[in-house]
Amino acid sequence: MENLTMNEFRRQVGEYINQTYYAEKAFVLTKGEKKVAALVPMAMLNRMTELEAFYAQTLADKTPINSSDSEATETNQEAAS
Repeated sequence: MENLTMNEFRRQVGEYINQTYYAEKAFVLTKGEKKVAALVPMAMLNRMTELEAFYAQTLADKTPINSSDSEATETNQEAAS
C-alpha cells in the first residue's frame, strides 16, 4: 500500500479513486506522520469483511474453559480412586 498525504488526496481525489477502482491499488491516507484512513479496492474490503466474519464465528464457537470446573472434576476423580 502506498502512503498518500491528505492534501495530495484532496487535490486529485478522482485520480486516486480511479487508480483504486481500475488498477486495484490501495492507499494509506496520512496527516503528518499519522495514518488516518485507507482507500482500498472493493474486492479487498469484501475479503477483509469475510475474514472478520469467519474469525468472529470461530471465536464464538470456542467455549472457554472454566478452571473451577476442571478443578472440581480432578477432585471428584481423586475421590473416586
